[in-house]
Amino acid sequence: MFHVNEAYEDKGTLTVQDGQMTIHVSLASKKIVNLFPGTAEDARKEGAELLQPTEDEVTCKDGTKETVYGFDIPVPVIGEEFDCALIGTKGKWYDHKATVSDPVPAE
Repeated sequence: MFHVNEAYEDKGTLTVQDGQMTIHVSLASKKIVNLFPGTAEDARKEGAELLQPTEDEVTCKDGTKETVYGFDIPVPVIGEEFDCALIGTKGKWYDHKATVSDPVPAE
């Protein structure tokens, strides 16, 4: 399972462009090295297009800064679970369910 970094109050940034939704999430560490929009079984298939991490600098509540991995995840629908497989530093794929809910317009 992955968790959104607490520095952003456990929230991501939802973007809608050309009718496609994507959420950028900064994770809590660099232990998850790739994500896949689908199941772990499909992620292991030849030719699967894995989501590559970005390096995000976050400021923790105590004021310290750290660099963590972030991902731009395609969002098929708001308010419903979707598959998002992950692989960590141990090299094993895991199935995960993700949900994007309660979007708030940027100020």
